Amino acid sequence: MRRRGLLSALAGGLLATPAGARTGGPRRVGVLMMNETLFDAALLRKAMAERGLVEGVAFIVDFRSADGDTNRLDALARELVAAKVDAIVAWQTPPAVAARRATSGVPIVMSAGDPVGNGLVASLARPGGNVTGIDASTAELGGKRLELLRELLPAARRIGVMTNPPDPFAVPFVRQIEAAAPRIGLAVEVVGVDDAGALDGLVRSMVERRIDAAIVQPSLPVKRIAELALAHRLPAMSDNRVFAHSGGLLAYGSNLAERYRLVATYLDRIFKGANPADLPVMRPTQFDLLVNLRTAKALGIEVPSAFLQRADEVIE
Repeated sequence: MRRRGLLSALAGGLLATPAGARTGGPRRVGVLMMNETLFDAALLRKAMAERGLVEGVAFIVDFRSADGDTNRLDALARELVAAKVDAIVAWQTPPAVAARRATSGVPIVMSAGDPVGNGLVASLARPGGNVTGIDASTAELGGKRLELLRELLPAARRIGVMTNPPDPFAVPFVRQIEAAAPRIGLAVEVVGVDDAGALDGLVRSMVERRIDAAIVQPSLPVKRIAELALAHRLPAMSDNRVFAHSGGLLAYGSNLAERYRLVATYLDRIFKGANPADLPVMRPTQFDLLVNLRTAKALGIEVPSAFLQRADEVIE
């Protein structure tokens, strides 16, 4: 399930140390996120330490979480700019868009979906502004997620796709799934989550409408949705390991450790004087499959041994 090795552009460009490295006190890094449960600060610190950047010595971190409310992101991004951070790490697409609206000068290292389509960068090879980072490419994994659900649930016919309408990534996220569905023999029903407070009723209604399984957009409150999906006996998957560890049946997405290593590499280069406009946007090369076997048993789903052997993590 893993694709080894980084792209040659990373090895040849991002890892090179530019001349005239900057010196000084700890750099202030602002982290803008949708929800604290979806950002792993320990993985960021570990990746920074691997680059020789020790917290408190080389950098300090200022966290801002929207607690799942997209409407709060613009104000939080402006707070970070006012705090005179040296760089902003924007985790997921809505925070990246908000950070870009808040500043055209502070370097932004994103982990976001479809950054060209969302206007965050001019191109992956030449970002051209103050934003660079990772194209998480979650939408392009839509077909793979459908294949995994079909393999585990051969009788499934209707798949609900739970989207976050305020997230610009919702459109390409759905588009890629819908494009793959006919090939796999599945029908897709898009379910927009307009009110996080109504999640219980929404998941219940999906079961009542005989939707066989759900794919959940990662910028939604995935922990709560995973818990509700288990409670209502709805097989569901998303891209983040938090989802599987919270009771979701499956998680399939880019390897988090690799993404944080890439973020640390970008920050290291920016601290040394690199211009984000000149740092190509990268895509993950490693992907993880998580299976919650406890949830499968609770839902009466028999997971083939071959499926389990392909998993990077089995939750028992």
